[in-house]
Amino acid sequence: MKKIACIFLIFALITAFIPGCEPKNKSGAQELKSKQSVMNEYGWEVPEETIEITYYGGKDNPEWVKRSTERIHKYIFEKFNVRINKIVYDAEMDEILNLMLASGDYPEVIAGMYPDDAALWVKLGKAIELSPYIEEYGQNIKNKMGKYLDRLRDENGNLYMLAVEWGMLPIADYAVQLRWDWYKGIGSPEFSTPDEYYEVLKKMTEKHPLNMNGEKVYALGVYKNSNIIRTLGGVWGLKDGWKEDEDHNLTFWTNTQEGLEMAKYLNRFYREGLMDPDSFVNTYDDWCAKCINERYAGFIGSWWVTGTNGHEAWQKIKGPEWNDDMRFVHFSIKAPDAETAYTNPKNTLGWGRTIITDKCEQPANIVKWWNFEISDLGNKLISWGIPNEEYSAWNYDGESWSWNEKQKSAIINQEYFDWETFFMLGSTAYWMVMGKGYNSDGTSVWFDQNFREESKWFKFRDENLKDTIFDFSEYYAIVYSPDDPITIKKQQVDNIINSEFAKAVMAKTEKECEKIFMDLREKVNKMGLGDIEDFVTGEYKENMEAWN
Repeated sequence: MKKIACIFLIFALITAFIPGCEPKNKSGAQELKSKQSVMNEYGWEVPEETIEITYYGGKDNPEWVKRSTERIHKYIFEKFNVRINKIVYDAEMDEILNLMLASGDYPEVIAGMYPDDAALWVKLGKAIELSPYIEEYGQNIKNKMGKYLDRLRDENGNLYMLAVEWGMLPIADYAVQLRWDWYKGIGSPEFSTPDEYYEVLKKMTEKHPLNMNGEKVYALGVYKNSNIIRTLGGVWGLKDGWKEDEDHNLTFWTNTQEGLEMAKYLNRFYREGLMDPDSFVNTYDDWCAKCINERYAGFIGSWWVTGTNGHEAWQKIKGPEWNDDMRFVHFSIKAPDAETAYTNPKNTLGWGRTIITDKCEQPANIVKWWNFEISDLGNKLISWGIPNEEYSAWNYDGESWSWNEKQKSAIINQEYFDWETFFMLGSTAYWMVMGKGYNSDGTSVWFDQNFREESKWFKFRDENLKDTIFDFSEYYAIVYSPDDPITIKKQQVDNIINSEFAKAVMAKTEKECEKIFMDLREKVNKMGLGDIEDFVTGEYKENMEAWN
């Protein structure tokens, strides 16, 4: 009953927040012509009449979004005569999208959709074709997105969606990690294989069995959806859980020897009391609390979560007791039989898709704003936030820009950085079609990643992991249509893996671990994993051929 009540409440909020429709403007791409305009210091032609853009931005905390957009909303209105209204709900995006479809009430823009959901909205006729608007008003979009724009077109050459966080940066996202000061405390032994990493973590926990509160310290601990298969699988030469042969056939990890070895590897940690037994039920917040309380010697996954809940948190908590070695650092290891460690797959088409819906009266206005969003100055404003303030990333006098040296220094030296105050200036709050590649001046959207060569810790990370980065966009572009039987099979397989893999890892013996894993393999194959592998391989090869 609680779930039903929640759904009805969300439904009510949707219908309350989405503005009503006006009669459609039939003038097409010519609708943007304004009676009078002024060019502002960002190179934006300020319209005489206010442009209003309302978009749904997915799952987030509404209160946080309200606070983090309040100031940039005002800034953009005053400087650009544009009002941006961002709608979010603390519920899964696919649930909200289904409710929107059922009610027929949805805003003019939906940003950050899963590719599968975006494809469904296109199929249902809910997304407009963008080509004529981009042709007239999207020169930056055309120039910057280049080949990525063409990869988003359908088989008829029509363009119904743009991407969020498209492009490529040579930054390592995932790694095996360990606590640096504890590592130095055992003599900094070299390691390059999974077994050697295990032995290092074991020695670290032997020296630090309890935290300051007398709680047990674990060698490893993860949380639900922490991408451990992506990272650990890469150590065994898998590409985000897939084994690719020389003919580009893809085999899912549960059908590989490498997958079994991963399960046995984690089971070894568990059997010897070195792995947090709550790893497969920990929420992200649970894991963060344990990391901050110094209960983990190592981690396998995203680099930034240990930064946020490691040295950044510890500096604030420990004050003078903190030193620069109190942090997690990132290494590349490789299983002996793996040719390469593929721990950092990249998706040049980004993680989300953004559409203009059939509710929109003035698509040209939105495309014009998007064109500014990914310009060099727009990139800075929308990604770094408002300039010229104490906690701003940058300064801008209307002609030239510069870094805020105090904020830059804090990043380079990895001193305490007040991220919450920084985000109150609107950093990344209004991303709709932002890319992550470099601007013409060499800057990128991530403020803290602009100083990788100057920060010894970022440089250490990227030097260690540079050979693990690879483009896997052809795989990530695969779309699972909701009405395709393959999609149902995939969901069934995922459900089995989510429960059974944890059981294998937490088996009491290695023999039991192997049995549970082999039973898991049999179950998912009976569910149709072979059909999924055939589908994925076919789509993967088609994308490779189409993209040359």
